[in-house]
Amino acid sequence: MASLTDAERELVAIGAAIGAGCQPCTQYHVRAALKSGLSREEIERAIDAAQVVRQEGGIAVANVGKRMLGASPEEAQPDVQPPDRPQLLVCVGSAVGCNAGGLATGYIATAVERFGLSGEDLRSALEMAGVVKERAADFLCKDVERALGKLPVTAAGVASGSASCCASDCGA
Repeated sequence: MASLTDAERELVAIGAAIGAGCQPCTQYHVRAALKSGLSREEIERAIDAAQVVRQEGGIAVANVGKRMLGASPEEAQPDVQPPDRPQLLVCVGSAVGCNAGGLATGYIATAVERFGLSGEDLRSALEMAGVVKERAADFLCKDVERALGKLPVTAAGVASGSASCCASDCGA
């Protein structure tokens, strides 16, 4: 059985929710993190770290496209160097949430080398992040369907205006 605590699982989930850009998942997991005993300061620190990882993941993917076009983009190093196990778990979750495979594998290597996390712990963290990411995709699809059903559609077939998720939690 994995040794991640409930609080650590919620840190992974917060990272994944922010990485995936999912408001209802973020709301749900912030509430769950508070219930698990994490302080507001710990959660705020997790939110900040997850946002940095999300931004770095976007830069890394954009650089792939630029290299394909012959450009030599400046490679940025992630600003988040996890100082402890909780922050590392947030970073793993966020990297998975935003599909930043290179960042995720780097954080996983750090998890093993610096913090001694087991394969079982990491599989548990990856599973949690995957569940949140999948739920975030479900919410997005529902938003798009809602938008297509209620908003005027442009000639290109794209809904005009913006949709928002009305779900109250993700229940992951």
